[in-house]
Amino acid sequence: MRVQSSLLLVVLLALETHLPVALCRKKGDKLGGCPPDDGLCNQNTPPDQCLNDKQCPSSWKCCRRACFLQCMPRVFVKSGKCPVDQLRCLSPTKHMCNKDSDCSGKKRCCASACGRDCRDPSKSTI
Repeated sequence: MRVQSSLLLVVLLALETHLPVALCRKKGDKLGGCPPDDGLCNQNTPPDQCLNDKQCPSSWKCCRRACFLQCMPRVFVKSGKCPVDQLRCLSPTKHMCNKDSDCSGKKRCCASACGRDCRDPSKSTI
């Protein structure tokens, strides 16, 4: 029984060191994602308030907000990556969603040419 417990401990420690890589996160990144950034850059951009998630309190994340970084409450993020939209919008921006939880099933709230909408995540080739 001791051998099994020791082996389990070794496996768990090994997984913990590789877990951020397996989840496509940098070491020290907290779970979840950042809220959408709709802010525009201006000349009075404040200095970055953080450089990474470790510098933010509790479960907050270091997120880009209108050309600078600040700590913000994290949002739930579904698995998969948003497809890249190569189109250029000719109409006003219209957001159909604000976060992944606004979308049904496995669909993600993704940036498109004319705003955010619910889309199937692209297939990962990892």
